Amino acid sequence: MKFYLLGTDAAYTNYPKIKKWFRRIDPRDFNIHDAHKIPHRQICMIHENENTVFTSIVDAPFPMVSVEVRKVFDMYEPHIVYKEIVLLDQQHGKAEVYYLPILEELECLNEKSEYNLDKSIIRKGVIDYEKTEGKAIFRLKGFDHYYMVGRLDLVESILKRNVKGIGLKELEVCEGGIR
Repeated sequence: MKFYLLGTDAAYTNYPKIKKWFRRIDPRDFNIHDAHKIPHRQICMIHENENTVFTSIVDAPFPMVSVEVRKVFDMYEPHIVYKEIVLLDQQHGKAEVYYLPILEELECLNEKSEYNLDKSIIRKGVIDYEKTEGKAIFRLKGFDHYYMVGRLDLVESILKRNVKGIGLKELEVCEGGIR
């Protein structure tokens, strides 16, 4: 089975960029135990840009998924908690609804994974398949960055829909600790 890091395609430089989010949403609350501290719905202003492309996944400053991507997530993992984020560009009269998924965190990268010095960027990710617990979508545990990982079948299902701007980075998989 293959797994991918899900994010925004780097070719999309005009994805929505949120202003002053850190005063309203605390990334330490992006887990099952603290998600109740995040309001159910937030309206966030984005930097004004007439060329903004509302991609199907926005991964900065935290992951948000479109309605289409949420539907796929729900088909594979129906118990995900979401927080609604409305992104608004008042100057250009643009708005889009996204969802912040509060995904289960799994510690499933093995020792063959490679990172930068402060372990904030995964250079080479190697998944220990047995530690994925059969999950189709989850978050990697132990990182400041919110890394979303999707199993191949979930990723294929997303790509069959009307999505745009999704970036994928394939992870290596080892089974039983053997690559």
